[in-house]
Parts: sequence; structure tokens; C-alpha cells
Amino acid sequence: MRSLSLVLVLLVLVTVNLSAQENGNRRERDPSRGDNLESRSHVPGVEISLTDVPLQNVRLKSADGVTLDFAYRKPKGDGLFPTILFFHGGGGYSSLNGLRKNLLNGAVQTRFLERGFITVQSTRRPYWKSKKKQPTGFSDAVDDAALVVAKVKQLPGVDPDRVILYGGSGGGILALVTASRAKVACVIAGEPATVIALDPKTGQIASPANYRSLIANPTKQYTPEVRTEMRAWMQKVDCPILLLQGKPVGLYKSNFEILIPEMKKLKKDVSL
Repeated sequence: MRSLSLVLVLLVLVTVNLSAQENGNRRERDPSRGDNLESRSHVPGVEISLTDVPLQNVRLKSADGVTLDFAYRKPKGDGLFPTILFFHGGGGYSSLNGLRKNLLNGAVQTRFLERGFITVQSTRRPYWKSKKKQPTGFSDAVDDAALVVAKVKQLPGVDPDRVILYGGSGGGILALVTASRAKVACVIAGEPATVIALDPKTGQIASPANYRSLIANPTKQYTPEVRTEMRAWMQKVDCPILLLQGKPVGLYKSNFEILIPEMKKLKKDVSL
């Protein structure tokens, strides 16, 4: 079942990648920024009728009252369906309206839906303290994500044994760590921001800009204490991982100098 899930995932990703190459209009950007909920892919999404495949909202709150409402679309037909749960990039919080737009227009989201996956778009509390004093913390955000996974498995038509996590940058590291707390079929992580797990900056006012020095030299932060913490959650990940990486810049170093070697030492199923 895991092999089938990974084959389906690879087919979709190859399709999107080929479309991107044909388009040729690539944008340069800071790879540490994530998608910030505002970026628009140069690969268009697939139009799928809302009449045939409606967009549905789910209400959810954390135990301490953080709103974790999310949205999903279910293909036509009878389940059970494989399901892919998307974690947005960056370290912030998304409105429900933003999540719905991603499901309607996202290049990857709509292609998975077209191929028979239930597609889910979720958010979590911000990773860092803000001037608005919102509840924050990367570990708490992982708790939020695990709660969303549990709720998704209860949705009509979802096959709880075929739930995939997909995230980029800040959402990529969130997907990986969440897989240590929730049983999922596999994880797709696009340029995961491993630097957040290296230095969560819990309780601090922070932003991706505060990680520039760590992005340049991630091993500086990789003390024996941090290594022990990182290996603790890595050890609990028991599903296949597909890690996507672009140019050897930015988040590349923390992934290829720390994340990937450590996971391979722990004999995790990592494909690059």
C-alpha cells in the first residue's frame, strides 16, 4: 500500500514538474520564505467543478482554544479515498478563505484531486511570538497538526490508512515532525525548513529573516543537546518520505548536512 501511494505521488509530481519546465517562467525568490500564503505558481491549477466536487469546511479547535478550521474537497464517487493533507509554508497562520483558495487554484492540490485524492488544506498556530500575543510555538503547532490529522481521518470517505502529509518550507518541516506524532502513509516535504526544528525560537518575536545566519551555517546550532532532540522525533517517523529540493542554496545546507544524513543513519525510508 505504501509503494502504491508513493507511485501515485510521484506521478502527480512529475506531471507538475513537466508543466513547470514547459512554462519556463521561473521566479527567483528567497527559499527561506515559504509560500507566505500569497505566492502564485506559474503552473495553473486544474479547473474542477464546484458543483461536482464541492468545497467543504470543518470546524476544529485545539484544547487551549486555537481555531484550526480547515477545508477539503472530496472526489465524486464512493470512498474510501486516499487523502492528502497540505500544510502551507512560512511560520504564520492562514484564514479559512486562504485555505479554500489553495484548494480551488493550487497546481498540486487540484492535480491530486483530479486523480482521486481527497485534498485537505489546513493551518496551525504561528511558530513564533507576535506583537498580537497569539499562542505560538513550533511544538504547539505540531500538536495542532496532529489534531488536524486525527480529525481528517474521521471525515466521510477518507481511508485512514492512506493519509499523506504534504508541506513546503515551514510546512515541510511541520509535515515531517507531525509524522512522528501521527500515523500516516507517507510524507512529501518540499525544501523543509529544518532550521526551525534546530532553533524553534519558542516565545520569541521572530520571522524567517531571523534564520539567515543559521541557514548559512546550520551545523553551528547542531549541538549534542539539539542532536538528541532531533533524533528523538526522527526515530518515531515510520513512513516513507519523499524530500524535494531545488537549487543547492538556502535551506539546502540544513537538509543535506543534517536532516538527510541523520535520517539515513536511523535507517528511515527517504527518497530524494
